[in-house]
Amino acid sequence: MSTISTRAARLSRIATIVESRVVTSQDELRQILADEGIAVTQATLSRDLDELQARKVPSADGKRAYWIPAPGIGGERETGADANLNRWAREVMVSAQAAQNQLVLRTPPGAAQLLASALDRALLRGVLGCIAGDDTVLVITENNERAKDLLNDLINIAQAQPSNN
Repeated sequence: MSTISTRAARLSRIATIVESRVVTSQDELRQILADEGIAVTQATLSRDLDELQARKVPSADGKRAYWIPAPGIGGERETGADANLNRWAREVMVSAQAAQNQLVLRTPPGAAQLLASALDRALLRGVLGCIAGDDTVLVITENNERAKDLLNDLINIAQAQPSNN
């Protein structure tokens, strides 16, 4: 796999790192990124963590470590890419089906691009990419298990009532 050094790629990598190990400080995260060839300033990293809605929470060993919430959880006001995904999943997703490591999402005619764009911008863990037609979105995930989990997440989002807080 080729690594692309874009802001979106960096955000995705930060989310993957935080989800896969205990990271207790920005300095530690900067060093991990540097070891992978991703140079980032402290100010940029701070903005990235803010955009990802990262928070420090107690870890299993009692330290406070970064945690990134899944889209639309926690009972808080939805913002940014998560809110956009939740909105379009609720408004246009008609059906969803998993096929191994892929999802096929159906929308009304003309709405597939809206849903695919929202999925892409949400930078969901394990999503390799989306392809949209007129009324169908193909989502490719890293493995079959991730496809099943994402299918359940999207169905739950689509069936949820929008929050009014």
